[in-house]
Amino acid sequence: MHGQYIRNIDRQLIGEEGKFLWLSKGDLKDETESEIVAAQDQALQTKYYATKILNTETDSKCRLCQQFEEKIDHIISSCPILAKEQYMKRHDKVCAQLHFNICKDTAVQLDKKHWYDEHVPKSVETIQEGKVTTLWNQQVQTDRTIPNNKPDIIIRDNETGTCMLIDVAISVDRNVIKKEAEKILKDKDLTIEIQRMWNVKIKVIPVIKWGDWDYFKVIQKIREQHTRKTKSRNYRKQPNWALHTYFGKY
Repeated sequence: MHGQYIRNIDRQLIGEEGKFLWLSKGDLKDETESEIVAAQDQALQTKYYATKILNTETDSKCRLCQQFEEKIDHIISSCPILAKEQYMKRHDKVCAQLHFNICKDTAVQLDKKHWYDEHVPKSVETIQEGKVTTLWNQQVQTDRTIPNNKPDIIIRDNETGTCMLIDVAISVDRNVIKKEAEKILKDKDLTIEIQRMWNVKIKVIPVIKWGDWDYFKVIQKIREQHTRKTKSRNYRKQPNWALHTYFGKY
């Protein structure tokens, strides 16, 4: 199992750019770093690992759903029991952190110093006398029916005539490239409709990560769509929440 992550990079299942940048920042505890690296290599003590590698178990089925083999990929994004609540909580935490940093980067006045101080995103944030509007989890009213019309975050810049749709998904590393393509394809109809109705140039920014994603890179993508010059910041990284929840219970 060790070396699985590197093999996935070599097979181009994972994008190589910036993959190990988070390890150089030093803002995580040693035990957190080691847990993430072990998870990337599929080398945590799952029932599948105990059954197939250690030969200490006879049943490799997930201890929660009892339907599928208990692999890291299954725990991260495929368990139907965790999907009912834990995946949604994780998704909302990631979106809240991203929203907080976008607000800071666009000079929105915030009443919290850190995102983890229970930052609650507002549905609409407007700055610079209405020149830039950030929408949080809002349905876009369109002239025709669009099934996927509710991106996680929308940033509309009336001054530059640009608009960004930001969609977040948490995926295992080897599905990141595939998920990015799926998100862009899913939002295609909505981008066409928004471009027609709002008369803006539109860009979809999919945020698909789980253990080693970097907020700096996401914010940088957003900056590239605008002409504003803002000072770069280093953003705190959140370790994978589902793993702590799952293994913390057993």
